[in-house]
Amino acid sequence: MPIRINLLAEAQAAEEARRKDPVKRAIWIGGFAIFLVLLWSATLQLKIVAERAHARGFDTRWKAIEAKVKEVEERTRTVRDLELKLSAIDQFTTNRILWANTFNALQHSTVDNVQLVRLKTEQTFIQNEASAGRTNATGTAAGAKPASVTERIILTLEGKDSSNRPGDQVPKFKAALAADSYLAAQLQKTNNIQLTSLSAPNADGVRSNVTFGYQVFFQEKERRLE
Repeated sequence: MPIRINLLAEAQAAEEARRKDPVKRAIWIGGFAIFLVLLWSATLQLKIVAERAHARGFDTRWKAIEAKVKEVEERTRTVRDLELKLSAIDQFTTNRILWANTFNALQHSTVDNVQLVRLKTEQTFIQNEASAGRTNATGTAAGAKPASVTERIILTLEGKDSSNRPGDQVPKFKAALAADSYLAAQLQKTNNIQLTSLSAPNADGVRSNVTFGYQVFFQEKERRLE
């Protein structure tokens, strides 16, 4: 039986020992673990980049929606303002003073030897800003007022008294105005007819006369802009 002698047994044993070296094995395992960590980190970075791009897309769409919302809000405010103005115009149209009735009342408020020579109407609208009011202990807003407009009307009358005693008919003319049912319903409750001027007697042709002026104050009307 032949005898086999392995002359490289010692070298092979040394090589086998090196392959089984735990330090080298640990280095290989550590390197592989580092590779996995780097791969995981790279994957996370790719996901972060993708999510950022996705978020930028949402941001772009949000800005586009926000611009449209602002446009809608602006148009809503414009529509609201137009509705308020139309409501105010409708109120002024339906509730305006009818001067024909006033002039008709003047025709029926006559006094002998008194002649109206001039009249002037003054109609002003004063805008009152809205006030938010204050919040009371229960959380309810108290004293809040919406925007409104106050209408003020003043009628100025200038006349001439040519009676036998010029000036005696002037207060009677005021009394005739105050006694008219239409004017009584339209004028202020107090100080509604005020004498503004009264001249000394002066000759006008064959008869002497005095000129006078009255201001007639109508009731103030507040119209809400809503």
